[in-house]
Amino acid sequence: MSLLMMKTTECRVGVVGLFNAGKTVFLTSLINHLENHDPDRFAFGKRDTRIRKFTREPVDRGWSDFNYVGFRDALVHSGRWPEKTRDRSQYVCRFERSDWRISDCLLKLSDLPGERLADAAMLTRNYSEWSDAILAHIENDTPYRNLCAPFLNLLKTDASEPELVPAYKLSLANLILQYKPLISPSTFLLDLGGKAAKSGDPETLAASRISGLDAQREFVPLSAAFREANPTLATVFAQRYEEYREQVAVPFLEALRSCHSLIVLVDIPMLLAAGVGMYDDNRQILRDLFDVLRPGEDNWKTVGRYLANVFLPHELRPGWIHRMAFVAPKMDLIHPLDRDNMVMLLKRLVGQLAENRDGLKAEFFNCASVVSTKILAGYGNERMLTGVPYRDLSGKKIPPGTEKRFTVPAIPHDWPASWQPGEFVFPEVYPSVPTRKDCPPEQINMQKIFDHVVV
Repeated sequence: MSLLMMKTTECRVGVVGLFNAGKTVFLTSLINHLENHDPDRFAFGKRDTRIRKFTREPVDRGWSDFNYVGFRDALVHSGRWPEKTRDRSQYVCRFERSDWRISDCLLKLSDLPGERLADAAMLTRNYSEWSDAILAHIENDTPYRNLCAPFLNLLKTDASEPELVPAYKLSLANLILQYKPLISPSTFLLDLGGKAAKSGDPETLAASRISGLDAQREFVPLSAAFREANPTLATVFAQRYEEYREQVAVPFLEALRSCHSLIVLVDIPMLLAAGVGMYDDNRQILRDLFDVLRPGEDNWKTVGRYLANVFLPHELRPGWIHRMAFVAPKMDLIHPLDRDNMVMLLKRLVGQLAENRDGLKAEFFNCASVVSTKILAGYGNERMLTGVPYRDLSGKKIPPGTEKRFTVPAIPHDWPASWQPGEFVFPEVYPSVPTRKDCPPEQINMQKIFDHVVV
């Protein structure tokens, strides 16, 4: 047995997800399997590997406790998928693995709100650079440009702050209602109190949200020409931007940077259902994330990491991302004939970003955190699944009822050159989680993901 395994192995795993990717469900199911480990349900490492001496540990200072018990209870008794992540939270546990023998693992699972990913570009940009990047994205994308036209027109005039801020917030409201995820500052979509923007008419949504830290410190992007013509207002917005950057964007991204491994959930069914615009936006967010996190390690970092594991207490060991798992969740909504295609699409989306990073051990997975459908065979070329419907045809949530059959679309081998929202439609079903608390839900491939990120 290596000397490197003789001390506590601390593993910091960050879990992030783009819009509606199911991070909370993923973590809730994973924790349920770890706390009540059964090799027949969750086989990792060697086939007979077991988790023993499992204990819950306090979370790090500055983090909220991941509400695993409440989330699992909601899945079982309320028949609803957990609410989206409202704040950065953490679940910390310690256990031994039977295949490690003389080492234990201190595992820190960090759940971070996906809305903050849209602020990733702030980490390496000042206010002027951020403004130019945001406005370039809006102006060079027809849907964004159309939805933000009144604000763009104001930038060509000598508009004041009371005109600019409401116009930009109305633009962000329009983007949200059209399912555009690149919303920055992200507090407009998820405020500092954890309250998420709700659907409604754009004017009401814009009036109820904040573009910055609070109502007194709002800011918007300004074009280079406007900044030059209005230097006083540009300076005010730059100061507010720096405060926001230091209080919101930097802590979020530094929390990611401190991880050893990262799990990135990408909702392939949602990207197909929402159209090519959502695909392009998510790809841009992932590109920005790679630019600021710079995952991977050179030979010196590898040696340093192993030496730190031997000679330093776990709380002093450095962290940087050297492993990433890209995960396509909701595998149970896809017919078995097409499930391998989920991984192919995932590789097409982010594979090159991972390949460009030296020393990064990246793998691609599909998974189902909670299997909530069954497969119907014998229907020829039709792809049929059964599950308990979550919404009716109008999109309204309905009470749990009996299982129904669904025809699900075929998943392509590669992303189409273009496709419209609604071309791919997938069912929404109620979660299937055993009532007994020590009985984890059926899952697919989560043990493979765990094996990759916890080493």
